[in-house]
Amino acid sequence: MAARLFLQRGTWAHRLGRHLGPDAAARHLLVPVLSTAIFYALAYFLCWFGFGIKIVESRVPYDFALNLALALLVYWISRRLWPFLLLQALYFAVFYVASALKISMLGRPIMPEDVHNLAALVGILGALGWVAVALPLALLAALFLFNLKFRARPAQAGWALLIALPLGAAGDASPLSNSLDKFFGNTPWDQRENFIWRGGAMHLAQETLRALAERRDPPDESEVAAAIARRAALAAPDTLDVASGHRRNLHIILEESFWDPTVLQAAGYSEDPIDPRFRALWAQSGHTMGLSPAFGGQTANAEFEVLCGFPINQIAVKFESGLERDVPCLPRLLSQAGFRTVAAHPNVPGFWNRYTAYDHLGFETFWAAPEMDLSDSNGPFLADRSLHAQVRDKLAATADDRPLFNYIVTIDGHWMYDSSPARPPVIGAASKIKEVGDYANMLHYKTRQMMDAIEALRRDDPDAVIVVFGDHLPMLGRNFAGYVESGLLPDNFGAFTKEQYDLSAATPLLVIDGRNGPLQLGRIPMYRLPGLILRLLGEERASIFDLAAIPGAATPRPLPGVTLAYAGNAPAELCKDAAQSDLCRSAGAWLADVQLIERDLFAGKQHALKLLGRHPTTAIAHRIPLN
Repeated sequence: MAARLFLQRGTWAHRLGRHLGPDAAARHLLVPVLSTAIFYALAYFLCWFGFGIKIVESRVPYDFALNLALALLVYWISRRLWPFLLLQALYFAVFYVASALKISMLGRPIMPEDVHNLAALVGILGALGWVAVALPLALLAALFLFNLKFRARPAQAGWALLIALPLGAAGDASPLSNSLDKFFGNTPWDQRENFIWRGGAMHLAQETLRALAERRDPPDESEVAAAIARRAALAAPDTLDVASGHRRNLHIILEESFWDPTVLQAAGYSEDPIDPRFRALWAQSGHTMGLSPAFGGQTANAEFEVLCGFPINQIAVKFESGLERDVPCLPRLLSQAGFRTVAAHPNVPGFWNRYTAYDHLGFETFWAAPEMDLSDSNGPFLADRSLHAQVRDKLAATADDRPLFNYIVTIDGHWMYDSSPARPPVIGAASKIKEVGDYANMLHYKTRQMMDAIEALRRDDPDAVIVVFGDHLPMLGRNFAGYVESGLLPDNFGAFTKEQYDLSAATPLLVIDGRNGPLQLGRIPMYRLPGLILRLLGEERASIFDLAAIPGAATPRPLPGVTLAYAGNAPAELCKDAAQSDLCRSAGAWLADVQLIERDLFAGKQHALKLLGRHPTTAIAHRIPLN
């Protein structure tokens, strides 16, 4: 049957068949079989020997079969051979070799949600991003589209199959997705392991089906009301002993990749990279740590938590996907209270979709790279000293009589930790991992510029609330090499203990309460900061932050695939399954309700705002005390 279809007049298989005989079309099907076998073998061994990613042998037949089926299907509806072969080569390069590279850098392969992060990835890598990311993907799309037949019966059948493939993911409980999970397994906290036990094609298919199956429509009012009621009934009194403050200026500074690397015992630093002034100030806070949702990247997810008070447990960046409405996050609440709200970040305004996201969150002004002088840079990244000076001058030039919310996102210190002639290396390192030494030298200059800015703010605005935090831990070589070398972390997420997840999430945090100095907050998830900040500013009205009030059993720190449950300042349990204990069930129920409310607020009809408005002097159903 396949041979007869291929021999239809007008196809290249028919033309070949006229020269080679009636069995030529059937023999021609050997082309995709052989090409798939060759490309698969090449990709398999490149992943294995190049990155240590070896697909389990018993799963290779299934993964190869899926690749062969896809190859035959695309071959069936292709017009020419050479574009088909080039398409296959690019396909294996991206979804196998590039996935292995991504695992080595970030611990996870290419995932469906990465589609939202493509623009940012290209921006981060600069010219290399255009060559290594944008160009291959553009070629994939172009080769696929422009080599297709559309009218012949085989082409129509092929298109029907391609369109029908996602239908297996329809509904909340996809039979196909569930069946694949049962057969191939699913460990959401260890996507590296998933890739190894599935193979590139099977992994991407399985995760795409899951993403389609887990799509949720925005909740209706009754669902939101029920979730709010459950959270109100189970919310615990806040353990943060913070007195109510008063109206004053607020300065929040996000320090790119800021972390304390002196715990790297194998680093062998010739001196402490961190400015001793910060050491002294941080000690006053009891070495407070912010618990970030991100590791090695996704800065905007840390931003979302600090500004909006809702937890993130996904790899995809919230600013890119799921933020569709104007929401009363911290900038909008303060703007409504009479504050001037200004954000500054020396990158292109569309990076991580900040231009649109900041508008949804309520910033009045956003100064990005086009409004800044970028001449004092380390590599492509504006030095913090210049950033703070330019923001200070702009604020002074545009000042009015309103209190100020000044929000600064630094970019100096971003991987790859570039130096410049003005800031040469000064710290030696014994580590064999290049990034370990480069990071320390970057941090030497960064923390001194950071402390200059903090001291200037405390001198010029002594009553202000000042918040300074690192967004995530730095990238230190492939497969977490810098951390592995010192025995801090294993080389994959699947082997992390609760203590190692805690380490991977914790970055230095300062919350300076004006003349009272730094607060001692222990370990605090970043999503709890905006509610705390409102209290320090004397804003006692109910807000959306109250809707994510933590349960009584523990403080959850959701992360991709897992949740850490904290008892006090220590992780009590690592929850990989909500049903594994009472503590995890409590954290899982809290997370489900909070995510439902979040979908309503950020992408739905915002029923929660009306429900919250019914109790203007209460948090949810009662005001939760903060001390």
